[in-house]
Formats: sequence, C-alpha cells, structure tokens
Amino acid sequence: MTSKLNDSDELENTWNEKPEIILSFIKAHPQYEQLCSEVAYILTKRMDEQNIEYSAITSRAKTLKSFSEKLSRKDYKNPLMEVTDLAAVRVVYLYKNDRPIIEKIIESEFKIIEKVDKVAEQEADKFGYGALHYLVNLGRKSSGARYDDLKGLVCEIQVRTVLQDAWAIIDHHLIYKQESDIPKVLRRKINSLSGLFETADDQFDRVRIDREEYRETVKSKKDNKKEFLEQEINLESFTEYLKWKFPNERQVISEGGLSRVLEAIPRFGYTTLDALEKLLTHTDKARNAMRNEIGIVSALNEVSRAIALKHPKYRKNITYSSQTLESIKRNNKLVS
Repeated sequence: MTSKLNDSDELENTWNEKPEIILSFIKAHPQYEQLCSEVAYILTKRMDEQNIEYSAITSRAKTLKSFSEKLSRKDYKNPLMEVTDLAAVRVVYLYKNDRPIIEKIIESEFKIIEKVDKVAEQEADKFGYGALHYLVNLGRKSSGARYDDLKGLVCEIQVRTVLQDAWAIIDHHLIYKQESDIPKVLRRKINSLSGLFETADDQFDRVRIDREEYRETVKSKKDNKKEFLEQEINLESFTEYLKWKFPNERQVISEGGLSRVLEAIPRFGYTTLDALEKLLTHTDKARNAMRNEIGIVSALNEVSRAIALKHPKYRKNITYSSQTLESIKRNNKLVS
C-alpha cells in the first residue's frame, strides 16, 4: 500500500487525516466496480435490442487516487454518499435523434435519482456543448442475491453523441469551464467552434434520414425491372440487388467481403446494376457448374465468382482455395 500512497501527496495526506474514510472506500471499491459492469451490461444489451448505433459504452470505478484528490478539494461529511461518481458509465452514441430511445431505456431499467440535461440548459449563445447526465440506482428488474450489496449504490450515467464526447475532450484541454474565463480574443472562435460541433451533429441525423429515404427509393423500384437495373451501383443498391437476384440464398450480406467486392465492381467497368446483371447472365452456366462441384455459396460469393470467371486479374487479388481456383479455371470455358 505504501508505494501506491507515494504516488500522490493528497492521497498520503488523506490517509493520515481520514484513515477511516480511505478504508471504507477500499472496502466498497469492488462493489462499485461490479455496479459499473452491471449498468454497462444492461445498457449494452438494451441498446443492441433497440438497434441503437453507438460508438462505445464504457465504465469505470473511481480510483483511490482520484477519490483522495476529490476529498482534498472539498469538505464532505459523508464522502461515500456525497461523491456521486464513484461508479460511472458513459454511453457515446451516433445520432442525436436516438436520444429519446436511450432516455426511455435508462428510465425504464434504473431508479432515477437525478437527471440533468446539459444541452437543454445551455443558452444558445453561450460557451460549451453539454450532454445528458443521470444518477441512478439499480432498478427492480435487477433482483437476486448478486445485487443485494449494489441496490443502494449510485452510478452516474453520461449520455453523449460522438461529437459531444469529442467536444468534452477538447473542453477538458482548453480548461475554460465558463465563458468569463475565456480571453476575449478567443471567445468568438471557441463559441463558433462549439456551434459547429452542434451543427455537425444535426447534419449527421439529416444524412441518416436521407440515407433511409434513398434506401426506400431503391427498394420501391424493384417492381419495375428496367428502372431498378438502371440505378448506379453503390452500397444501398448493391445490397438490394443481391436480395432481389438471390432471394433464396443464405447469408446475402457477408461482413468484410461486401466492401471488397463492391470496390472491385467499378474497376472492371460495372457502374450500373444492369451491367452487373449482364455479367451474371454471361457467367450463369459456369457458376452453376461451380455450384455443383464445390457447393452452395452466398449471394455475395456468386458475384465474386462471376467477376473472377470473367476477369483473370481479379483472381490474383483474391485469396481463393485451390479447389475454387481449379473450378474457376475448369469452368471458364462456359462463360458466354
């Protein structure tokens, strides 16, 4: 213990002045670590169920050094009750429009002690870009012996978009906690920068909405084959084409492979779905023969095999099994 105490003067002083508090913290620390894990697990599971896109869900229990430094800055009567960030979880999500769903998850899963919306509280022309903060206890759904020691403990939950999180990091390094602290020569630039972060957050939401609308437009054209195939090849149209062309194939989308195949398609001159459709038609007999020889593949592999059959250069850049390469060479003569 002595070597750790020497890491900080505050820690050594606090140990000397308030040993009972330090011992209480050390005893309670494993419970706060467990609380962090439980809250993070619940949030991760529920957000995955709701298909909320997020960058990270992280947790941390306050360290002894950090706890001691906090005690040295403020006089607490009951530190373990008054310091509310002994356990903390941070949710960093992608799109502002998902915030109401995240709020509903938190407020249904936990007992809310306090909720502070630092975005809503921020005046439009003032410095800073806030986030949503909760203080919570485990809710009624968390029942059983494993939770008995955690029920009365407080966990802080911070909810931020990716850009709110980025701003918080910048804000921390700027060390300006209120607008009056900022030199006038910098005030306008920092306020403008804060506004740009908020505007970018809004635009990300707009792009997502536009993407969904475009995806629906692509889907709506499936009833008209000519109109559907006239579309340019991109991630959305290519994905819908695979589902349309191979409705009975398993694993329509193969993660990792999709980008590789999509990147290769225009390199070999295929810019529209119609051009891709012709390629598959020309290689239909050869691909059927390959399917009989080496088995059923995913819809994405069908396109990859079509390109490989037609373009020898493509084969050189792709790692195929020796069996697949032999099958490609053997059935290449069936390409019309």
